[in-house]
Amino acid sequence: MRIVLVSAIMIMTVVLSGCMVSKSTYEAAVSDMESAKAELEKMRMHRDALDQQMKTLKNANESISTDLEMMTAEVQRIKEGRKGEQALLQNRQKDMERNLKQVLVKHKRLAKEYQKVKSQNAALKDTVVRYQKELKANREKKVAAMAPSSSSKNSLGPTGMPDMKSAATAGARSSVPVKKMQLVNINKASASDLILFLGLTKKVADEVVANRPYRLRGELVAKQVVPKATFDVIKDRITAAR
Repeated sequence: MRIVLVSAIMIMTVVLSGCMVSKSTYEAAVSDMESAKAELEKMRMHRDALDQQMKTLKNANESISTDLEMMTAEVQRIKEGRKGEQALLQNRQKDMERNLKQVLVKHKRLAKEYQKVKSQNAALKDTVVRYQKELKANREKKVAAMAPSSSSKNSLGPTGMPDMKSAATAGARSSVPVKKMQLVNINKASASDLILFLGLTKKVADEVVANRPYRLRGELVAKQVVPKATFDVIKDRITAAR
């Protein structure tokens, strides 16, 4: 650009001065002008190349900016996803802890019920054993009662035949009706009947009704409904028939 200006100034100076120049000077001036044109064209091409490079860099910068925005949005989405997963895991952990507490409470309740049933079964076994002993003792008493006694021998007459008078007296005694005591059914009787006929308190009578049914009388003790002392008093006046 500077060379072109210098050449143009020299040409204008020559023309304005009106002086005649030599051919060599003219050719030198023309050569300088051609060189200046070539230099100008070269600089113009260089400028176009720089403009193209700047345009390419600008497009690359826009692409990078777009990619950066997309990456930023993706990172934000990942962060939000992680926050959501953490919240979900925390809620799930709370649910599991709550379920664990419920299971522990249920386990304690079942363990308590198991111990209660275990103690009832032990008491029931003891009652069965006691009943077996009582039945055995009653059976032995019946066998002893069925054995011939001295009184039966005395009823015989001198000839070895039964004394008619003694037999008549025994028949008369056996013909006297014996009033049998009515048993109270612990599976059917009302609380009022239990109070009236067995002499139980209202609380104990309500417990007897609430813990029905009973397979054996001894379950009153096995289920801890009535004390053993109370049961011993009423056991001969009750039945568990269903």
